[in-house]
Amino acid sequence: MSENEKTRVAVCGLGRMGRPIAARIAAAYPLTVWNRTPAAADAMAASTGARTAATPAEAGRDADVVVTMLTDGPAVLQVLRGPDGVLAGLRTGSVVVDCSTTGADYARKAADLCREAGVAFLDCPVSGSTAVAERGELGLMVGGEEDVLKQVRPVLEQFGKNVVHVGPTGAGAAAKVAVNGLLHTFSTALAESLVAAEAAGVSRSALFDVLAGGVLANTFLSYKRDAFTDPDHTAVAFDLTTATKDLTLAVDATRHAHLPVSLIERTLQLHRQALDDGYGEKDMAAMAAWFSGTAGDDRESEPDGRSLERN
Repeated sequence: MSENEKTRVAVCGLGRMGRPIAARIAAAYPLTVWNRTPAAADAMAASTGARTAATPAEAGRDADVVVTMLTDGPAVLQVLRGPDGVLAGLRTGSVVVDCSTTGADYARKAADLCREAGVAFLDCPVSGSTAVAERGELGLMVGGEEDVLKQVRPVLEQFGKNVVHVGPTGAGAAAKVAVNGLLHTFSTALAESLVAAEAAGVSRSALFDVLAGGVLANTFLSYKRDAFTDPDHTAVAFDLTTATKDLTLAVDATRHAHLPVSLIERTLQLHRQALDDGYGEKDMAAMAAWFSGTAGDDRESEPDGRSLERN
């Protein structure tokens, strides 16, 4: 029997990122899927031949590896525990790989639950867009034991091109928070710069051409170009509500590090204003539209009244 035939995988959570991850895994391994909304699991089964499960416990019952891709830390804990949770169905020695963006504290709480159930755990958040996930080229940052990573690496490599072990439990989650803090701050600065240049007569497309040939050229600029230059005809890949959740985690990390001032917190404040103005379901690139729409208004520079300087 081949290694692929021996390894049975379950995926819990079929949102924007969970769907392409599950599809990549289904191409190589026997797969069971669960989603809070059953229609998503049914659609995945129809397109890939995966088996559906009515509960997370059922999804984990025959699995060697369970991959979770859920909204946040509380959602991960809810799916893991309880009579219908993943851990109720998993055998001792199986592995839970959480690809959600939770922050280090929730990753460690999930690891504790798994340890009590005799199950190994890796926090393994991902970096990249849905298109990158569809190509199996996500970046994976993994926290946990190296031996466990070695055991499940073939599964992870179905959807991750770059799999980096960054440290013990919680380190993967912490790395993702850092990546997202940088990502959303850069994206917000890009949005502001595009709008400012546009006001001076430089089209967004022209500025992207300049950036593509300069020192700031990067993958993000390439795959988000259409979202910034043609937002009306580009599907939402990462909404502002989720970006704001991720920035909240990043600000929490700066506070934990006792940083006296935070650029990321200012970015979070701007995102909260955009949410208040109704942009939450729009793509993160809609910060450019928000900057355009607020040009010339007199709102306070610190929208929620908090100083950027902290004790």
